[in-house]
Amino acid sequence: MKVRPVILLFLLAAVACSRQGDLDSSTRRMLGELDGYVAARDVHVARKKDQMDALRKLARSTADPGRQFDLEMDIAADYFPFSFDSTQQYLKHCQELALGPLDDPDRYNEASVLLGHLYAKAGSYLEASQLLYGGIDTTTLSEPLKGEYLWTLYDFSKDLSGNSGMVERLSIPPETSFLPRLYRLLPKDSDRWRSVLRDDLMAAGRLASADSVNRLLLSSVTPEERNYAIYAYFQSEIENLKGNQRERLAWLVRSAECDLVNAVRDYASLTMVAQIILPTDVDRSFRYLRIAQEDAVLYNAKLRPWQIARSLMEVEDTYAVRQARTRTSSIVATILFAILTLALSIITWFLVSRSRKLSRVREQLESSNTKLAGANEELNKLYREISRADQVKEDYIVDFLQGLSEQVSLLRSEDNRFRNLLKQGKSEQLFKELAISERSERAREEFYRKFDETFLALYPDFVERFNGLLKEEARIDPPKGRLTTELRIFALIRLGVDDSKKIASMLDYSVSTIYNYKVSIKNAALIDRDKFEEQVKKIGK
Repeated sequence: MKVRPVILLFLLAAVACSRQGDLDSSTRRMLGELDGYVAARDVHVARKKDQMDALRKLARSTADPGRQFDLEMDIAADYFPFSFDSTQQYLKHCQELALGPLDDPDRYNEASVLLGHLYAKAGSYLEASQLLYGGIDTTTLSEPLKGEYLWTLYDFSKDLSGNSGMVERLSIPPETSFLPRLYRLLPKDSDRWRSVLRDDLMAAGRLASADSVNRLLLSSVTPEERNYAIYAYFQSEIENLKGNQRERLAWLVRSAECDLVNAVRDYASLTMVAQIILPTDVDRSFRYLRIAQEDAVLYNAKLRPWQIARSLMEVEDTYAVRQARTRTSSIVATILFAILTLALSIITWFLVSRSRKLSRVREQLESSNTKLAGANEELNKLYREISRADQVKEDYIVDFLQGLSEQVSLLRSEDNRFRNLLKQGKSEQLFKELAISERSERAREEFYRKFDETFLALYPDFVERFNGLLKEEARIDPPKGRLTTELRIFALIRLGVDDSKKIASMLDYSVSTIYNYKVSIKNAALIDRDKFEEQVKKIGK
């Protein structure tokens, strides 16, 4: 029984090394939900393609140029966030229809404004400037189209100011110059009017008012609509300006989920989520960046791949921090190992001394009369138990040293390989390796295995005596040499760890999960449930 503090020290050391850098439980749960949307990404893309195929077939089947123009403008609007090339193709064909069979300047202007907006959003700023400022006769614009044109110029100017580091210098008016006319032209309290008001309030630092306006916009759409992703993104920007980083991440995740449901390929939210979690969850961050990069390449615009490439520049710095953290963990592990070795040495000395004393007592008892034969037998039994404890202790020292050495070698090997891939510029290969990495899962499974073997060696009858406290139908039959999750929870309680938070931390579960397991077991107890844990602590004594 004296080995218990050493086993606890080993468990705490393993948990301390494996849990560094973890995200908090609410963030892990939120990102887990986002992972579900990412996993269903291909399903949403397939549905989007089916919808687009139906519209394209309908457009090809009509012979009326006016009807064809309207259908292809709808197709272009649907393709706008999904495929730059397809959107451009349909808008240019709409221009041809407007100039040719239709001879309709208003329809030509409508297609041209949308095409200019496409260029602006895709980062083709020179083409956008040439078309919007030189390719449209503004004197022929209808009243509804004037508002659309002015909105496009406003959005273009806003995007250009936010990404001016990568493009040619263009002399266009700042976005604030369009505000007075937009307020007049746009229908008051329309979504676009409120969007302009929100931007104006954010620029003025009136964040509470901007928050109210943007939440009105959010309430006007469902979480499955495309505009919800845009409004959620701006809500994250407002929370960022307020300094609420947790809320910022939550809104970015909602925005990314909406983008995935709508099969959007030109987006920013998922990339920003990856940037935020990069220091604490490298594997998930790179998985998100790889998906964003794939979508950006498929969309085939200029802006988004460049933005993602900037995020990838943070990779090397993140790995440097990770290596420093690994070195710190190694130092901590070394210190803990030294303490463990010292503790085991003291226990060895104690057990050897006690064994020698018992041997002398046994020799004296053997020379006494036969009435002490029963006592001799008890001492022999105790001696055998001590010898077995010595052997178990030696086996676990060797096993622990070997496991620690193998883990250090594996970590060093993987880090060297990742560093070499970074130096060689093989980021795509690095993504693939990180995406299939199961290092944390292997470490956790190895921890469970070590824990089960260690505990069952110390308390070989634990499962039998634990089941004796339960009703027959609730008794647990674990695999040979292993424990189930319920048994591990109460094994830790037997070792003296009765705080649910500590148990959750050691076993990598949430506190609520631990609580539910404990309640379920106690409900099946043969004894008073309030005394159940105390009875568990007496097993093996």
